[in-house]
Amino acid sequence: MKESGLPLVSILIPTYNRPALLQEALESAIDQTYPHTEIVISDDSTNDETERLIREYYAPYYPHIRYKKQPKTLGGLRNNQFLLEEATGECVNYLMDDDLFAPTKIERMMAFFLEDKEVKLVTSHRQCFFGSGMHRLMTSTVKKHYEEDTIVDGIELGNYLLMYNHNIIGEPTTALFRKRDLHVPFGTYEGREYGCNVDKAMWLHLLRQGKAVYIADTLSYFRLHQGQQSKRQPILLKGLEDYAHEVTASYRCGFLQGDGQYKKALLKVLEYACYIGEEHGLIDNETYKGVIEAIQMEYNEVAY
Repeated sequence: MKESGLPLVSILIPTYNRPALLQEALESAIDQTYPHTEIVISDDSTNDETERLIREYYAPYYPHIRYKKQPKTLGGLRNNQFLLEEATGECVNYLMDDDLFAPTKIERMMAFFLEDKEVKLVTSHRQCFFGSGMHRLMTSTVKKHYEEDTIVDGIELGNYLLMYNHNIIGEPTTALFRKRDLHVPFGTYEGREYGCNVDKAMWLHLLRQGKAVYIADTLSYFRLHQGQQSKRQPILLKGLEDYAHEVTASYRCGFLQGDGQYKKALLKVLEYACYIGEEHGLIDNETYKGVIEAIQMEYNEVAY
């Protein structure tokens, strides 16, 4: 899909063993009002159901779709890294295979990139939903951070994310960014490959470089379903390790420099650790205890 003079946007869709949900996501990408996109799909499935769907019903009719069936299972992180390498667009927006775009998402977001070269990331309000097709049920679990479109300093927004452990930017589906501004592989932040908080790894890397935009309208939809594993012990532990690293590494590269900000963020890590430890039986886990000990030491050494 081409339009002279407009930057190409790569919509990157990783998928794994759920062709019905992928089809809904893909339709929302095809329906974008922005006229210059490519859609790149990396299929990590263990069967050929998704391949048949794409090759029979989409590839012959939509030349801006590029499809790759992986010869062996890569796993979610590697699949997303592969997609970023394959993207040829100036700008990139991931679309998880169970999520949805609003039709004007890319167009609305690209307007800010075209107007202001200091913008490094554009996100929006997103809404959660259950079900599929005609049976979708929208929820109101995600609170709007701003009531109108707002341009904000990246460090300021990153500080809020770190001090309150609140990912107001959203999941990978929510934000659009320039490919050249993400200097590290997907899911990597300050030398660490994240096991859970891969979205925040990207956002923090981008936020330290310039401005961010929050669009108040709902431009993406995050699906809730039983296939998600965010409450399993191994995922919780990885998320805790990632969060601890987010805070300490971010402080060392320019975030949390205001009075008391770093200590507040460290305290939030400890509060979160106590919460998941009690709620999910992690108190005696050695990894869990190691994170708490390291953060407590860091907290005690910080002067303010």
